[in-house]
Amino acid sequence: MSNDVIINILKIAWPVIVLQLGLQIYALIDLFRKKKTKNLSTPIWALIIIFGEILGPIFYLMFGRAEE
Repeated sequence: MSNDVIINILKIAWPVIVLQLGLQIYALIDLFRKKKTKNLSTPIWALIIIFGEILGPIFYLMFGRAEE
């Protein structure tokens, strides 16, 4: 691939990359601050958040957060 093709792909993909990283950072901070989760343990949720790309943090925020 030429540099122009790579640059065009990055121009299109950067908002998704930023959204993914933002969600992952937010979910990890929330996970380690609360220290209590539903359904799964904290290390398992951390792995889901990190390796689940964009869906991992969304699943944690929807299904993993413990009630306060």
